[in-house]
Amino acid sequence: MKSEKQKWRSRLGLIVLLAGLATWLGVICYSIATEPPKGAPNLQALRADVQKAVHDEDGDTLQNLFDEDTVSDGYAGSYVKKLGPKPVEPLQAVVKRRYGTSFVVVSGTAGQRPLCTAWQVKEKDGRQLLDGVAPAWNLCSD
Repeated sequence: MKSEKQKWRSRLGLIVLLAGLATWLGVICYSIATEPPKGAPNLQALRADVQKAVHDEDGDTLQNLFDEDTVSDGYAGSYVKKLGPKPVEPLQAVVKRRYGTSFVVVSGTAGQRPLCTAWQVKEKDGRQLLDGVAPAWNLCSD
């Protein structure tokens, strides 16, 4: 038979375990609730967010601008790493339109080489998102 001291320790252990579980669940719920929404509210905000993320070499912020169904989890981080050292002239993000479709085009010089990347813009749930599928048109030649 358990002594009173053992019973008390068992109850205390159970209370500590339940409190830890409740805290863990609270942290998970809070992080989900405060996660920023994907994309941007409008096209110009999306362009500005891309510009800032590329300039700041912030792969996490850039990743959050993509439709998650069109790129892998590490796509933006890999893209930012490939840019190399910060150029003297910062990369520029501009909006271009072709045949009724909008694109965000990032261009400039990365390291010693010219760089140009274009992403189609799509709307999803009222937010503007980048589509990781390569556009059909060469938007870097004009």
